[in-house]
Parts: sequence; structure tokens; C-alpha cells
Amino acid sequence: MFATTFLGHQGWVVQTDQACLLFDPLLCEDFGAAHALDYRVFPPRQFDWAQFPKIDALVLSHEHDDHFDIPSLMKIDRRIPVLLSSRASTAGYRFLTELGFQVEPLVPGIILRIGDLELLPLVADHVNSVCGDEWDTLPFMVRHTEGDGSFFTMVDIPLTQGHLHLARSFVPKPGIVGWTNNAMDWSHMAAYVMERTEGTEQAIVRMHGGHGLLTSQWGQPAALVMCAGGMAFSGERAWLNRHVFCVDPEKVIKTMSNHFPNQRFYSGRPGQTWFMERGQLKKMEKQSPWLSILPPSTWPLRTKSGSKDIPDYAPATGRRQITDREVDRLRTRLNQFAGDLVAGTLFKSLYSTIGIEADGLACTFAFVLRSGDDRKALVFEYNPPSCSFEQAQGTAAQQPERAYVAGIECWATDLLAVLDGDLGPIAIVYGRARLWNNADDRFNFDIFNELYRVSHPLRRPNEYL
Repeated sequence: MFATTFLGHQGWVVQTDQACLLFDPLLCEDFGAAHALDYRVFPPRQFDWAQFPKIDALVLSHEHDDHFDIPSLMKIDRRIPVLLSSRASTAGYRFLTELGFQVEPLVPGIILRIGDLELLPLVADHVNSVCGDEWDTLPFMVRHTEGDGSFFTMVDIPLTQGHLHLARSFVPKPGIVGWTNNAMDWSHMAAYVMERTEGTEQAIVRMHGGHGLLTSQWGQPAALVMCAGGMAFSGERAWLNRHVFCVDPEKVIKTMSNHFPNQRFYSGRPGQTWFMERGQLKKMEKQSPWLSILPPSTWPLRTKSGSKDIPDYAPATGRRQITDREVDRLRTRLNQFAGDLVAGTLFKSLYSTIGIEADGLACTFAFVLRSGDDRKALVFEYNPPSCSFEQAQGTAAQQPERAYVAGIECWATDLLAVLDGDLGPIAIVYGRARLWNNADDRFNFDIFNELYRVSHPLRRPNEYL
């Protein structure tokens, strides 16, 4: 018998009578504290640790907080070997080693055998697909050597024909397939971004297209499980729950089931377990003996409110005032960042925009930084020819939205923490910044992608560690 249990978000347990693998686990309800994210697993769960299965190996697909969760790792027996993406940073390997784990690299294309399970890691297509900063992410397949079943997930990476070709060579027919939905509505911090009222419909279209590619190139899955987005915000940022979650997974699954009535689609819920035998799905149990979800009455509300009233935001660092000495360091860090921007996506987009398209605005972008009670305490404009950021003066400093094509407002202390490597950029993504873009049809102001690129643990392992 081959069993796949959904832990929540993108965590999984795959087990047979002889082996058990744990993937990207969130074993604590709160996660992301390293980057001040204030996440909680959604829907809330309840573990019975006395019945938790004996784990033979822990697999970490990449180093993002929702897959490489430090409090969860602290719960795991150090005698359990950890398989970490071979493309992960030296910081990740050093951290796990110092924690007391034996760490082995998970190398794309190299099959690992644990008991009667075989694990095949794949790679992302970073040339032809939009993968963000998922440089170290490894999609993967697990199969039972006796042929009872298999599990396949792209994790956070777009599916391609190349992936299916490799998957088909490993398993002739798909078993349980995890389908990732990471769609979010960003209109709460960017007025030029349309509210994603059509998120559910777009998710249906994407799943329909992916399902078509999967079935035509590989075959009909035993079951397709929609996952990811399994978090809710807590504390002072709980208001985000009514703004960012734009997809109704239950509606997506119902629509897909209506389109393909002879196939099995599920909206993943923690504790759900799918059992396969001889390549066929035998049953699905809604909860396992060791994991179940709490009653819906305890769940935070994630239905979009449609309200345009966005509350003010506090700094991720907890510090509202930047000191003069920190401002000097900020200038240095910004000029270093200016060098990092050269030849990046934002740089190329800016150099593809001509002045007349800026409608009289300066054809560049600015950081508008808050400190204390002043929302425009510091304004730094990007100067590509001099490869620097220069402090704005006069009208540009007082009315930057009317002076520059685009810009981002955030707390000065937060930006410094990101540029110093003390926080990841994701700390200011959800509800801790505001953006504008007066030429969004021409200028791709993807500032967060650039901050991710220069802050990735591959780039700054010592700071990340």
C-alpha cells in the first residue's frame, strides 16, 4: 500500500509499510517568524504526536520560510537524515549541520532509494518560465518500487512538457498529483494593480490547461490535489486575510469535477490521506489518526471584503525612527543596490522606456521612506547612468508620486534591514509597503523581484545564516 497525507500548505508525508518520507513540513501553527511574516497554517490543525509516523528521511525542496521552517525543524529527531536541494545555499547546509542533522544533497536527476520508496528530484525551467527567486527549488516525484503508487508535485515551479517527459520515464502513469495555487491579490498595496476579482476563474483556467497538458503527455492522474496558499495572517495584519486571498479552491475543484466527472479532484485539507494499490486509488480518508483540522467555526475568515479602506502599516522591524548613522549606512547600501540593478529586469524595462512616455515625469523610480511621523522623511531617486541613488530635494521630495514614473513607500528601518540582510524582502511585501506606477503599461516596476534577487541566500549566505 502507498499512502500520501497532506500536512497543509505544501507539506506531505508519503509512506508504505517499509518507508516514510516527510516533505517541507510545517509542524507548528505559526511560521515565517524569521522574516516577521505573522503567518498561521490555514485551516488550523491538530496533531496527535503520539501517533505521528516514524520518519525515515526529511526532504526540503528549497529554503523559503514556508518550506524550510526553523521551529518545525527543531521538533525533528536529529537522527533523521535531511535531504536538501543540492542547489541550496551554504547557509542552509551549515545551519542544518550546526543543528545536529546529517545533511545529504538532493541532486536533480539522481534517484534516491529509501526502503521501498524512490525519490526523483527535477529542476525548474528558469529560461522559458517565470520562476521568481526559486533558484534552488526542486520539483519531485516519489514512487513505490513495487508499483503500488506515486506522488508528483512541481512545488512552486511552472509545469512544462520537459517535466512530464522525465516523469513519464520514471512512472508510466501519474498517481497522486499536487497542484500548486499561489495566486494572490496585490491591489492592497498597489493602486495601479486591478483587484483580482477573477482569481478563481483564472485558477480554473490554469488548472484546466495544466490538467490538459498532464493528461495528454502523461495520462490521467489517480487524483489531483490543489494545495498551497495554506496560510492566514494573524495579529495586527489579520486584515490582510480579507484582501489577498483571491481564489476559492472549493469552487475551482467543483468546476473541474463538473468538467471531468470521471476524474478525482480535491481541495487539500490537512490530514487527508490517499491510498493507492497496484497503481489505482483505493480510498481517500478525510483525516489521519495523527492529523485533523479544527472545526470551521475556529477558522479565520479569508473571504475577500471588497473594501478599499486599507489600514496604515507598521514597520516589520518594530522600529519607526531611523538614526542619522543608519541613514549614512542606508545611502551606502542603496548605492550597492544600484549596482545590483544593472542588467536586471527592472533596469532593462527602465532603459526600454523613453521620456515622452513618462508624460513629464522623471523617467525613473524612487524609494519614499517613512521615519517617525513623516511619511516622506527620505526620498531617494534611482540614477542609472551614475549607478547610484540620490536624495531628492524640493518638490520631488514633497510630491514624489507626481515627480517620478514609479516608486515604493515603506519604512526606512525596514528597507535598511532588507539591504543589510537582516530581513528578507518578503517582510515588506504583505501590507508593509505601497507602490505606484504612472506608466504601468510600459514600465515593469518589479522592485520586489530585484530585492529577492540580491537577497537570496545563494547571494548572501553569511547574512542569511
